[in-house]
Amino acid sequence: MMDWESSQSQKDEPEPKHYAPKKRLQPKPRPTYQAQVAIPPKKIFGRSGEDTSKEEWWSVVVALDFGTTYSGYAFWRKDNDPSDITSGKWNTGSKDVLESLKTPTSLLLNKENEVIEFGFEAEKIFKELVEDGTDKEYRFFRQFKMKLYNEKSFHMDMEIKDHLNNPMKALDVFSLSIRYLKDECIELFQKKRMTIPYDEIQWILTVPAIWDESAKQFMRKAAEQAEIPSDQLKLALEPEAAAIYVVKGAKTVFGKESVTTVKPGTKIMVADLGGGTADMTVLELNEDKTMKQLYRSFGGSWGGNLINDKIWEIMSSIFGKEIIEEFKKQTADYMDMESNIELRKRDITVGSKLQLPILPSLADLCKTVEGKSYKELITQSKKYAGLVKVRTGKLSFEPELVEEIFDLNKTSNIFTSVSKALRNPNTKGIKDIILVGGFAQADFIGKQFKEKFAEYNVIIPTDPVLAVLNGAVMFGQNIDIISSRITGHTYGFEAMRIFTDGDPKSKKRKYDDANYCVGLFEKMVAIGDSVDVGKTDEKEVFASSKDMKLMVLKFYQSDKVDPKYVTDTGCECIGKLSVEMPDLSGGTERSVMVSIKFGETEITVCGVDKTTGKKQETVLDLLGDA
Repeated sequence: MMDWESSQSQKDEPEPKHYAPKKRLQPKPRPTYQAQVAIPPKKIFGRSGEDTSKEEWWSVVVALDFGTTYSGYAFWRKDNDPSDITSGKWNTGSKDVLESLKTPTSLLLNKENEVIEFGFEAEKIFKELVEDGTDKEYRFFRQFKMKLYNEKSFHMDMEIKDHLNNPMKALDVFSLSIRYLKDECIELFQKKRMTIPYDEIQWILTVPAIWDESAKQFMRKAAEQAEIPSDQLKLALEPEAAAIYVVKGAKTVFGKESVTTVKPGTKIMVADLGGGTADMTVLELNEDKTMKQLYRSFGGSWGGNLINDKIWEIMSSIFGKEIIEEFKKQTADYMDMESNIELRKRDITVGSKLQLPILPSLADLCKTVEGKSYKELITQSKKYAGLVKVRTGKLSFEPELVEEIFDLNKTSNIFTSVSKALRNPNTKGIKDIILVGGFAQADFIGKQFKEKFAEYNVIIPTDPVLAVLNGAVMFGQNIDIISSRITGHTYGFEAMRIFTDGDPKSKKRKYDDANYCVGLFEKMVAIGDSVDVGKTDEKEVFASSKDMKLMVLKFYQSDKVDPKYVTDTGCECIGKLSVEMPDLSGGTERSVMVSIKFGETEITVCGVDKTTGKKQETVLDLLGDA
């Protein structure tokens, strides 16, 4: 297991001017097509003239796994076996383990917001800057992905604060981090002397399935700002990616050798247990080897960081909140302690003790604030005396306390949510529960799942940390592998109809001598519906007046199954579409055919004036700018 502890050896005083910004690679020129007309890239034409999608156009598939705690990248060349996936390697700075396939999601910038470093190196340099008192000349961001999950509403100008509490646009923080991962991958291509046109790279960016559609759109915009072209980018939902990886035969260390049966009709639940969130979904294998979602993605902020929080809670009880709050201000030592917790919580086995080093700054604070040694405070603790001991300069948590710390029944609602999903009629027949993610490495987690759901086959891959990353690459090999998803909202547009008795008078409007009821929520898809990926739903909408030259359609989402008006609680405008109707000869018999495409990570709407055939299309803006 990797040791992420920082070296305690003295280092030369760093000088900020020596830290050159990370070089940004420029995209390679897009190819020029020698043709009389523009031929859309990634399409070929058969003799009959019909176009055929050519997934094989991509020379390379690159997956960027941007996690709360750790991030990484992996790629696959189309000439290689589908299982021949290469992961990027990161220098840990540790004497014990030099390389890791993941790196901390930590970003260090200068005052000009240029990237200094990312990951292990960013944390190492930042600790040195803090020790030397020069950190105020820089900006440090750590584990900021949870910001998206915690936000109730999204907009392009939302901000994240750095270590000095100074704000920066969240889009820029995410974009710079994604750019770094992208550039690291391209640099690896260059080192391997791989000549790959930039526009032949299919980029896959992982996102939690439980995220709102607006959060997913935010990540897409961040990737585009990082110079990943929109038409080369796909979002992979993390538990779906893990399912693809396991179903394709990943080796396991817990439970049976593989999924019970890999045949049409097999149903599986996948739980991606990361640092910030637990993200779960239920899928069924189809006859054509694709998969469909059976139950709406669910989860919460129940990731491995809950264990960290519980440990800090215990230390606050023993040493006092004031001491721990002051210790957290000792940034370098606090980060070292967090790294120790992160390492040891993954290593620990059932029945063993959890040992953490007592750092000198924490011992000094005990003397300064309480006038007692840390040993005295431990032995005098009413709640934890005997459960926490001191052994060779380390805090030693006894096995019974460790078991309490890792008790998911007490730290989260994960078991309640899983049980609820398993009781749903749509999930009947599930035999396998697959656990992936860094938190799934902890021995306690598999044991608790097995005890709680004894009638199911609990499966953990040998490399749960890489399941999402490798699965995302496999998703890029076959984008159509997910055939349908369950909608997370009800979607529709604002409409009106002839006013009738019982309609609210506040909704009454008059057009061309007729009274209309306005503000109706015209539903196209309801929350919880199963929608085929790429499926288009259509509705015909007629002109409300004889002289209408422009039809403006406002689209809404709702957290209710059957909203009546767009002003109902839970309704939110997510975009609009304007369709020109220049030919007035048809009067109010003129119409626009409105279509909306669901199931992908974006929602596309289209309007066609049936008189002229003119088409207008747009992607709904879910970031509050509609």
